Amino acid sequence: MAPLAPLIRSDSLAQQGYDAIRRAIRDGRIARGPFFSETTLAQMLGVSRTPVREALLNLYRDGVVQIVPKRGYRLLDLDDAAIREIRLLRVCLEQIVVEQLCALITPAGVAELRAILKGKAAKAIDMYSIDEAFHLRMAELAGLFQIRRELLSVRAKMYLIASGTRVAAMRNTKVVQEHNDLVDAIEARDVRRAKQLIKLHVERSIDAYVAAHSRRQDEKKPLDRIV
Repeated sequence: MAPLAPLIRSDSLAQQGYDAIRRAIRDGRIARGPFFSETTLAQMLGVSRTPVREALLNLYRDGVVQIVPKRGYRLLDLDDAAIREIRLLRVCLEQIVVEQLCALITPAGVAELRAILKGKAAKAIDMYSIDEAFHLRMAELAGLFQIRRELLSVRAKMYLIASGTRVAAMRNTKVVQEHNDLVDAIEARDVRRAKQLIKLHVERSIDAYVAAHSRRQDEKKPLDRIV
């Protein structure tokens, strides 16, 4: 088992556990198929089982993990129909966000989004962290906190698709340009262009995850796992 960094006791331990487990799923350190337990994760995170149980229940509500009585937890498998639905759902949610944001954005909000894209708000400077911080902050600036929660859930399902893969560097470069183009459209309050850009951005990102997952399956190389 690969070690996880122990959690600190400042913010909610359940929230920290939720974030840590999502990252482990994203990075492929939790294997598909085998069952895992609260106890194993709690020991690795250096906390009691209670916050881990709460984190796993949230991931269950997100549709990311399955709970099997007397056996434990395991990651769900997403079929093609589920992936298509996730694609549609995220596009719809993100288009609502950018439409609202075009009406409410301030110069300070634009500056904050551009700072996030430069990595200034990310705990770890990687494309996943920057991308998540950017999209969730857009929802917050639009005052759409219920949609933010739904986006968090949808993104967790996307991490199932991306689990253990490495999206092509070319896609990362394109994501940077797509993000910046989107902020330009929001700053100009161009609703039509912003909605078009976010649709293309989401669809291309999910398609890249699916393609990377397919390559991973073809390679059949072992992953570093935490369970």
